[in-house]
Amino acid sequence: MKFALRIPGNFLYPAITSPWEVRVTGPQTLQFARKAEELGFDYFWDSEHIVQVPEGAAVQGPRFYEALSAAGVVLGATRRIRALTYVGVLPYHNPLVYAKQVATVDVLSEGRLTLGLAAGHLAGEFAALGVAFEERGQRMDEYLRILKVLWTEERPAFRGRFYGFADLIFEPKPVQKPHPPVYIGGDAEPVQPRAALLGDGWIPWLTTPEELPARLERIRELRARAGRSDAFEVLMLLAEFPPEDRLNLRRFRIPKAAGEVLRVLDRLARAGAAGAIVHLPVGTSGLQECLEWVEWFASEIAPQYRPAR
Repeated sequence: MKFALRIPGNFLYPAITSPWEVRVTGPQTLQFARKAEELGFDYFWDSEHIVQVPEGAAVQGPRFYEALSAAGVVLGATRRIRALTYVGVLPYHNPLVYAKQVATVDVLSEGRLTLGLAAGHLAGEFAALGVAFEERGQRMDEYLRILKVLWTEERPAFRGRFYGFADLIFEPKPVQKPHPPVYIGGDAEPVQPRAALLGDGWIPWLTTPEELPARLERIRELRARAGRSDAFEVLMLLAEFPPEDRLNLRRFRIPKAAGEVLRVLDRLARAGAAGAIVHLPVGTSGLQECLEWVEWFASEIAPQYRPAR
């Protein structure tokens, strides 16, 4: 399995972060990322919201980075580890500008960027950004197509509902060919066809391991029908939550001790996940204790799910 580790301080959800994260500094974040790289993690991950409304901040906390900017900074401080945006909300962004930002980060990091992108879910945030909330799915699909046109065509041209252009020059192209991997985030019904037809993978948020096999089978059928035989993988959250109350983060359980971590990872592996989205343990006293847990995970847990060398 692959393992993606959250960088500290990216967000401050009260239910799933530790109080010390509000004080984490930029240099400490880069120290953390270098340590994760040294320990063999495949990815670091970061999330985003552009603004918060008060009712959202009560649940999610007041702070988020912008995912691509944060990824670029941390990639610049490392040499091997990949970045995963989990998730960037694509309809928030101008797709031409975003395509250029992605290509820039991918070139300067020598191809170490993986995009996790979703349509978004906070109506107040869309309103503040001047983007129609009810159009977010349509924008998501169109923007994904625009990104790929810009990244792969010599003279990009596109005509859609929201954007149109022809005979442009777009350079640099991404280092990764045909483009950086795009994993589609989310759990709603439209997400699975979007992942199958427009994505290279799927990163659900509130799908359980027991639900995954049937949904993954649907994705495979849709991909086969569309003639897609390229690689596709699913990364799943290393956490437990009650299916009947899955939106209640206060009932999330992020495993910390060996037995519970292994139990969840076994469920993910049996369900068909190719990797795990690893949260930092809740309740650590500071960065040092958190790093000790990360070292423990890398030495005692991850090798049990890696091929023998």
